Amino acid sequence: MRVVTGLVLISLLVLSACSTDTTEQGNAPSIDPALQSQLAAWLEVEGETPEDYVVGLFSDHDVVFLGEQHRVKHDVLLVQSLIERLYKAGVRILATEFGRREDQAEIDSLLAAPEWDEDLAREIAFRQSVFWGYREYVDVFRSAWALNQGLPDGARPFRILGINDSPDWSFITTEADRNDGTIMRQVWGGTSEKDWADVILAAVESGEQVLVYSGIHHAFTEYRQPVVIDGEFRRFDSSLRCGNHVFAALGKRAVTVFLHAPWNGQEGYGSRMRHPAGGVIDALMLAEGPRPMGFDLGDGPFGELRVEDAVYRHGYEDFKLAGFCDGWIYTKPISEYAGVTPIPGWVNESNLEFARAQSPNPGFREASAEEFNDGIAQDARIHRRWRHLR
Repeated sequence: MRVVTGLVLISLLVLSACSTDTTEQGNAPSIDPALQSQLAAWLEVEGETPEDYVVGLFSDHDVVFLGEQHRVKHDVLLVQSLIERLYKAGVRILATEFGRREDQAEIDSLLAAPEWDEDLAREIAFRQSVFWGYREYVDVFRSAWALNQGLPDGARPFRILGINDSPDWSFITTEADRNDGTIMRQVWGGTSEKDWADVILAAVESGEQVLVYSGIHHAFTEYRQPVVIDGEFRRFDSSLRCGNHVFAALGKRAVTVFLHAPWNGQEGYGSRMRHPAGGVIDALMLAEGPRPMGFDLGDGPFGELRVEDAVYRHGYEDFKLAGFCDGWIYTKPISEYAGVTPIPGWVNESNLEFARAQSPNPGFREASAEEFNDGIAQDARIHRRWRHLR
């Protein structure tokens, strides 16, 4: 990460006793006053706006992963706002989970077209996931298209690279099929997240720098994700994530930034969402006056924060934030989070049969278009799903 100045020294004793996260009762997390003072002083010197932070990372990194929890409106808007800033800084590629490798020609055509093609943009998003009918994600493509429209003749365009696979979910007929290795190999057709990474690495080898936008689990670089069953650590996931593959090739030229959002407790990935980082960051921001902020973890006191109540601590004797990711972006209190905007009629009579066949949930094989669209809207109700968090 970048060289950090004005570092505040913090005792490990204080960091170990950082916070009591009482989210199960719906209370705001608390923070030790001394720790609050120390963290706030460090942020005053080292914190940046999220946009400045992300763009600045490219001064000494080739690949920056932005990892999200999905469907949070302000996260997608941040990515949209970064496109012009990145281009001016010489970063011309956004690699995204929300597009398929198979559709790269269509993505390039969309961003180069003289007129905005809403139907093609929706088709690209729909092919990636029949359930991803959200205005803000489609408008990431539109933001790149708009930038390219304003470039002078002969200028290199901004590109969006689809890195996702093209799974065939029609092989799944029951929920039990998800645990059948033979069936799942048919679904994925022999692909893995190494294929995602290969697209990114090819761009880097050609001299480009790349912002990667994906779910946080795909974005892990150094961190190895644990398999946790019934609250117990079983092993580290043998299927490396996209970021793991990129890190294996590039080392610290690739980094992970987490977009602040709830995460699961130590009981497992199906447990109720908690404030991330033991509630320390939320408590600090609520006490100091919330404002958007990006900051490093590895060279600062936030990276030394120890967290026990997190699914991610399994397999690690001493789980600290710096071991989870390299940077952090905080935007607003979780109680103010809003979901992305469902696109009306996303699933309709023209694409209903495809949606039924390619739903990862076999319970939708006979669903109506209305049921699909209701499910899409339900998934975006972030303010209700996380209403127990303040």
